[in-house]
Amino acid sequence: MKNCNDVMEAYLGLDKGERIPFGITLHLLACKNCRKQVRLLKQAEKSAVPNPCSQTALDDAAILAVMNKIMTKSDSQKNPISLSKWIIGGIIMILLFVAFSVFAKPGSNHFLTVSTYIELAALVTVYCVLFIRSNLDFFVKKINSIPKEQGDLPSFRA
Repeated sequence: MKNCNDVMEAYLGLDKGERIPFGITLHLLACKNCRKQVRLLKQAEKSAVPNPCSQTALDDAAILAVMNKIMTKSDSQKNPISLSKWIIGGIIMILLFVAFSVFAKPGSNHFLTVSTYIELAALVTVYCVLFIRSNLDFFVKKINSIPKEQGDLPSFRA
């Protein structure tokens, strides 16, 4: 994709529930502003239709009320963590793992080595959980865009 405007136009051109193309997905992962715009669009959609059975007239006051509601939600849900910091943290963690395996003396203390690797596994697990938690709206969108067809699931009939 060339720039953010092209990506947002392509995103807005998608049908509801349609799978997001790979190029747009990569751009959304890399661009904090586009992720924020997509998040605000989702919040606007949820706020605009609280009850699908009742129709309200959309005048200037109603539109302003929805926009104010979105802005107050987005101010309280600011996420100061950027994707580049996650990548840098992951690279540093991998480099520390490699450094540990290179500088650890083989055969010196097996219990210490095993316990250290268990701690490192716990650290990687916590890192992955925190990453998914901070980008949960993106992962929920990806899960909801997977088509649910009858042919996707195996049949266990006898």
